[in-house]
Amino acid sequence: MKTDLIYFKQNLRKWHKDNNRKYSWRDSSDPWKIFLIEVLSQQTQLERANKYYNKFISEFPKPVNMAKASKRKVLKLWSGLGYNNRAIRLHDSSKVLSKKGFDGVYPNFKELPGVGEYTNSALLSFAYNEKVITLDTNVKRIIGRYFKVDDIDNFIKDNKNDLLNRFNSRDFNQSLMDLGSLICTSRNPKCSVCPLEKNCMKYIKEVSKKNTPFKNSNREKRGKIVKILINSKKVTSKDLAKRLEIDEDKITQLIEALKKDGVVKASKNKYIEINSN
Repeated sequence: MKTDLIYFKQNLRKWHKDNNRKYSWRDSSDPWKIFLIEVLSQQTQLERANKYYNKFISEFPKPVNMAKASKRKVLKLWSGLGYNNRAIRLHDSSKVLSKKGFDGVYPNFKELPGVGEYTNSALLSFAYNEKVITLDTNVKRIIGRYFKVDDIDNFIKDNKNDLLNRFNSRDFNQSLMDLGSLICTSRNPKCSVCPLEKNCMKYIKEVSKKNTPFKNSNREKRGKIVKILINSKKVTSKDLAKRLEIDEDKITQLIEALKKDGVVKASKNKYIEINSN
């Protein structure tokens, strides 16, 4: 394995030198910038997330700026990105960070609303230069294919020191993310132009992921409700049903889901509005 590991690292580094994707936040060690792009890019293509990042960082250059803003304002800026509960968690996180700061939460960023293992590892690597391998899907896919392993998490844990030896954590993780996005894709990987192809075990498993259509989905309908509420302070569920041409029972279900996510609330006089808490 030692020979394969040397080849893996040498060719990965060489490829990335000429093929890394350029973004304004890529060379930053500002944890807020790192955190912002990581939240925005969840379940979203990086190019699209980057456009939202530019809007958000301009409006909220520090956590305190977002913490002082209303949920309505954050959701309005988020509009079109989908999964509005992520915007709520981002807003809630900004309140924690405005009080404690990132250093006050370090090293366990999972204390922040919605932060899991991957975002935690990304912050440690990109903002704090820790010797950490991010548990990104691209990173795991390439390592699994190249070294022919099923239990990738344990493989990474057991071989972390060797993988990162003389390799900056940020560069290592970004290299694999870019390679996975551009070449070693989940479907139809471009093996013929891959810099690791010669020694790769090509342990490629069939991907059978069903994408739920967005059109007419509950997610699309919830998004429409949020959009209406952003631009109308108070609306009844009956009004929403009429405007969206959806029966009231269905509207009630959609509103309950949004209430559960902390996006909306219902007042005593039955008006539905953006949750300001």
